[in-house]
Amino acid sequence: MRERRMGTVRLLVALVAVAGAITFLLNSGLTKAKAQSGPQTPAEMWFSWSSDTRAEYVGGYVEGFVEGERQGCSFYADKIAPYLPHKPEPPEKLPRLACLNALPDFTKPTKEYVDAITNYYQKYPNDRQAGVSRILLESATPPGLTTDQIHEKLAR
Repeated sequence: MRERRMGTVRLLVALVAVAGAITFLLNSGLTKAKAQSGPQTPAEMWFSWSSDTRAEYVGGYVEGFVEGERQGCSFYADKIAPYLPHKPEPPEKLPRLACLNALPDFTKPTKEYVDAITNYYQKYPNDRQAGVSRILLESATPPGLTTDQIHEKLAR
């Protein structure tokens, strides 16, 4: 049952992060696609952006993910609190902290994530399975996958 709750929390956090990334894209004007161009691969889209835009996207994604994580875990903790036994627990076992500890962290500088995405798309330019957000999520810790590990995981 706890695993099911954590799965629900992870889904909620992912949805909030995606909503944050979409909001960022809409506000920055990145969604203005060229009328004459067809569908782009994620790599083509990534390489069409300036290095500043890439860094802004990654920063916005990470910021949205972290905020979504906080809000999702707080929501989760508030909802299950009435059903928990009222006994003293160490802080790391409290629902909010347990939830936060179960989710990935973005511990590296933004530039490292930008470089990871760029390296991925240079190595696998036709990989339509790997959207920018998926590469970011797989690069977070855990799982902290390498370019080749991400590609292998998505190729299954």
